[in-house]
Amino acid sequence: MHALPGDFSDDETSKEGVELIYRYGAQAFPFTKERLKELEMKDQEKRDRQTLSNLLMNHDRDYLLSHSMPGQVPIASLIGKTIGLYFCAEGCSPGQIFTPKLISVYKKVKEALFENMGIEDFEIVFISTDHDQTTFDSYSKSLPWPALPFGDPNIKNLTKHFDVRGVPSLVILGPDGKTITKQGRNLINLYQENAYPFTEAKLGVLEKQMDEEAESLPRSVFHKGHRHELTLVSEGTGGGPFVCCNCCEQGSVWAYQCLECGFEIHPRCVDGIAT
Repeated sequence: MHALPGDFSDDETSKEGVELIYRYGAQAFPFTKERLKELEMKDQEKRDRQTLSNLLMNHDRDYLLSHSMPGQVPIASLIGKTIGLYFCAEGCSPGQIFTPKLISVYKKVKEALFENMGIEDFEIVFISTDHDQTTFDSYSKSLPWPALPFGDPNIKNLTKHFDVRGVPSLVILGPDGKTITKQGRNLINLYQENAYPFTEAKLGVLEKQMDEEAESLPRSVFHKGHRHELTLVSEGTGGGPFVCCNCCEQGSVWAYQCLECGFEIHPRCVDGIAT
């Protein structure tokens, strides 16, 4: 069933009607290429004007909820820091795997910053997708970072602004409030605390290190959870972004892959015998 009238064959009408409605709602009408360009320009203007304050504040609130409620954290106190916006919910199965890892990374980064510089220029903000206040209260208290209040209008705005399609999702903002990456979850899975501060320069260094480490890895292995031989691959040799069949988290760059059936795991998840 089409989301828009007609069969989308007209060159002046976008074929991605469902996508447009999801992103822009009724503002997408009349769904022409010209209208799409207008909306994309407005999106770019929003990104250019983006600051931490206009992302998290509204007319009724200039604070976040402390993780040790009751309590408030002034949003102004976070300006100038690297910020992670963490979209998640208590009942999210992938979140139950990723959240403990993120908590560990969060604590290690803050400890390292304090030891080396005497400051903690890193914070995470919980953006809840929970369905009720009770669940939100319980879950947010278990997290070591502040949160937007449950049901806050900014939650819906942030979800659309960053095009969050699933949780958990981690968006990283730089000290200037601009978006560094929307792939924070993947970067944490790949590099743990070493991913901080998530900049292109830092990721370039980490990718080079991974390439150097891969030179010492066996070209193939057998994994106890799979019957076929696994071959070491990179993005340039048939690899690419994947979900690890061992830990169920994202990966990229280097992997051990079954060329017969597509089974794929992180090199760190290998528990087998080199061949």
